[in-house]
Amino acid sequence: MASRRAIGEVVGSVSMLAVTIGLLAGASVVGILSIRDASNLIQGSSQGEQRDVGVLVSVLTTQTNGSGTYVWLYDYGWVSEPVRAVYAEGEAVPWTTSCGADWSNGLCFLATDRPVSGELTIVIGGFSIATTV
Repeated sequence: MASRRAIGEVVGSVSMLAVTIGLLAGASVVGILSIRDASNLIQGSSQGEQRDVGVLVSVLTTQTNGSGTYVWLYDYGWVSEPVRAVYAEGEAVPWTTSCGADWSNGLCFLATDRPVSGELTIVIGGFSIATTV
C-alpha cells in the first residue's frame, strides 16, 4: 500500500511540474509576442518619421583597419539621395562610395582613405546619419 501511495505522489508531482512548465511556456510566448509587437510599433514609427523627412537609410555595419574605414549602407527606398560628405569627429574626410544618385532599395559601400575612430557622420542629401566606429 505504501508503494502505491509513493507512486501516486510521484505522479502528482510530475503532473504539477508539467502544468507549471506549460504555464511558464505560455507566459513566455505572450511576453515575446508583446516585445515583438512593441518593437514593430517603434520601428514603424521611426521609419514613418524618416519617410516624412525624405530619407530612410541604415548603417548595416562598419569596419576599420589599417587602410581605412568601411561602411555598408542600406536605403529602404523612399527617397534616394547621393552621399554628399563624410565627417569624422566633425572634420571632413576624403571618401569614395558605390552609392549612386539613385540607390533606393539597395545596398551601397562607403570608404574613407584613413582609419577613423569615434563618431562618423555621413551626409546623404540634406540629411545626416551618425554612427560610431
